Amino acid sequence: MIYYPYFRGRQFDLRALTEFANQAATPNVMPIIEPVRDVPALPKTIKAFSQHQQPLAVIQNPQVDHYHFQAAKRYPIEALFQQSEIQRAYILTPLLPPQLLANSLVIVQHYADLKLFLAHDWLPDSATLLVPPEARIRQLLTGRRFGHLFDHYAVPEHSFEFSAMPDSFWSSDIEFAQQYHEIGFSDYLTQGAPYFEHGHPSRTVTLHLIYLANDQVRIRHFVSDQHEDFKHQRDKFFEALTKAVAWIKTQPAINQTTASTRLVALADEHHFPGMGVLKALTIEHHLEIMARYLKLNNGV
Repeated sequence: MIYYPYFRGRQFDLRALTEFANQAATPNVMPIIEPVRDVPALPKTIKAFSQHQQPLAVIQNPQVDHYHFQAAKRYPIEALFQQSEIQRAYILTPLLPPQLLANSLVIVQHYADLKLFLAHDWLPDSATLLVPPEARIRQLLTGRRFGHLFDHYAVPEHSFEFSAMPDSFWSSDIEFAQQYHEIGFSDYLTQGAPYFEHGHPSRTVTLHLIYLANDQVRIRHFVSDQHEDFKHQRDKFFEALTKAVAWIKTQPAINQTTASTRLVALADEHHFPGMGVLKALTIEHHLEIMARYLKLNNGV
């Protein structure tokens, strides 16, 4: 069973992934990067995975932002695919050349695209597919290697509404995948599938931390008390962090991670590293917890 966490190649996504590659030895976690910017952090991250024999997939035809439209890259990555740990991945579109797909990872977004490729025998058996968890799609894929890609992150209209349900079910993806004889599963972590080119400030600072309980992955939301305006981001950070640290200290060892330890240290030092660093830490925590989820469920 393989976990394929799906990332857009934003700055702090790449930072978290590099840290994960440097620390982890988890061959059953293969992150997917959809590049969005031609930045030095992208080849740096890919090299970190290669150097530590950690698998990584990189999408060759990204569909968001403008990376795909830059003919000449300042920070090229093509030579890095010579390393066996780095796999080419493609988003299935009607114009995608079928000859590219042998031994690749293929992300299916629409039923009609998959049906088109299967009807014309354009999809090689050597491709591994990640598909929406729909019965009509699974019926088309009998005998093929596939897993599901699902967006678990339900975002309320306003972030402070997370305080109304601070603890909730996140997923039981391994159980679902085993039920349908899938080889793995994918999600967008706690970032969600929609992509926005530019970030924007929030009235509320919220930390999202997943954890393991009763063979499930659950999630806790820690929300700042202030949410009237866009000011006082530092104060809001510590409001949310104080709640998160109080909860972290009550958790068993299985839910303690390197990243959660760093969050506790930030609270003890009363240090605000910026919202980007906070995002990277929650990603690192997420990946470590999911690696344990796989191990506990014999997913290695």
